Amino acid sequence: MSIVSFVSEGESIIDIGCDHGLLDVYLTLNKNCNCSACDVNKDIVNRAYSNFLKYDVLDKIDLFVGNGFDNLNVCDKTIILAGMGTSTMLKILSVNKSDKIICQTNTDLYDLRFGVCRMGYYINREDIVFDNGRYYVTIEFLKGNFNYNYDDYLLGPLLRLEKNRVFNDYVVNMYNKNIKGYNKAKEFNDEILNFDRFMDTLKKYI
Repeated sequence: MSIVSFVSEGESIIDIGCDHGLLDVYLTLNKNCNCSACDVNKDIVNRAYSNFLKYDVLDKIDLFVGNGFDNLNVCDKTIILAGMGTSTMLKILSVNKSDKIICQTNTDLYDLRFGVCRMGYYINREDIVFDNGRYYVTIEFLKGNFNYNYDDYLLGPLLRLEKNRVFNDYVVNMYNKNIKGYNKAKEFNDEILNFDRFMDTLKKYI
């Protein structure tokens, strides 16, 4: 669970889209965090409630039904967003601001990095893991500004410099998934400059 490594001892957390709440259980019991947790689905919140009861943390975690699209007044908490698409994350962050945001997703990472950085954040930490046939990237955003280029937004300014084995496999997998469709598209379409740039960028890191 790479998200855990991004959280400090005793940190105040708001887990938006908490699913079954097991992350909040872990952070409460093992890192003495002050956690709040919400999800838009009442049934999921009930499952989280059952887990909090099971692990005896019900009185330590603020649990509620919420979609995250309203202002939750969480400027003093670290926002955690996981298990949802980038467009949903960006919509939530458009109304909920904090000094520290932790996002984990496996889709549309260019849009996520670009969108959050345009809100006045920079990328402080990144991690990538492979689990159950999928790559998941965790990103920590902090308040501030930094100038990033296309490669940074696409592949991560820190991940692409570190270039560990999982990252290398991730890039190769992304390239192979797109190459067939790319070659087919070139037969019928001469105006795919953005996709050309995308594939050329991937090739640099293979």
